[in-house]
Amino acid sequence: MMEYLLTKMGEIAALTTAILWAFTATFFSIAGRHIGSRWVNLFRLLLASVYLLIAHKLVYGNFLPDFSQKHAWVYLAVSGIIGLALGDSLLFQSFLDIGTQKSMVIMSSWPLFSAFLAYVFLKESLNSIEIYGIILIVIGISFVISSKVEPHLKPKPLRGVFLSLGGAVCQAAGILLAKEGMNRGLSPLSGTLIRMIFAALTMVIFSLFMKALLGEPQKKLNFKGVLFAFFGSIVGPFLGVWFSLYAVSHAKVAVASTLMTTSPILLIPLSSMILKEKLKMWVIAGTFITVIGSILLFVSKN
Repeated sequence: MMEYLLTKMGEIAALTTAILWAFTATFFSIAGRHIGSRWVNLFRLLLASVYLLIAHKLVYGNFLPDFSQKHAWVYLAVSGIIGLALGDSLLFQSFLDIGTQKSMVIMSSWPLFSAFLAYVFLKESLNSIEIYGIILIVIGISFVISSKVEPHLKPKPLRGVFLSLGGAVCQAAGILLAKEGMNRGLSPLSGTLIRMIFAALTMVIFSLFMKALLGEPQKKLNFKGVLFAFFGSIVGPFLGVWFSLYAVSHAKVAVASTLMTTSPILLIPLSSMILKEKLKMWVIAGTFITVIGSILLFVSKN
């Protein structure tokens, strides 16, 4: 049993990432209502960069990875800008436009993009069980979507859908670039740090030269918004992104990506209890289908 689990460490890390991202979505949704998505994105990246610098120093004895790995740095830097700065900015704004659940369900299409990109650029192919598992998970997650708009929203459905899809494409491209960077000799922790630093620098530039990201009016800071942004930065961009890079470095990109997208299933109780979002009974069917798909990914041979 233990030997089998060791062969599935990438998949286990992906599911752990999904759990962390479920909490992240909840914390950042609350923070976004109080201080706006641009402040949330800026704070999460800056705080996570500090956490990662400290962690890198404790683990490897220095604050920054080896600069001699220039090609790895380039891949990971671009990955951070596309996947973390741009992609997550689109996603967080869509939270405010169409709600957390809808945004996360649309965002769940990103494994399809990552599977295609991994096949084209990394020559990663999937066996039939993995393909069935991915299809079931995407279908199951889609069942989770709520038909009603949350009462706290001023819905902008068209913009929200396009923002979520844009975030999905950016996330897939970011993960692919990150795996390529780590294939050139850097660890998941080092890769996460590089991605986060360049994503944070990108958001600082956005904050300095743009009055609002994606047309969002600037909101004032308040204690509650900053507090939830602080909690979200720990479980998401620090621990969550670290685990996600470990996952894609130890499993196929499409498989790891798909397991990470089970966040909406894990988000169901959090949305109900904390965000007071109304849920339909038939989300149970979506949960059941998603669990079956996840099992298929675990029992398939790498």
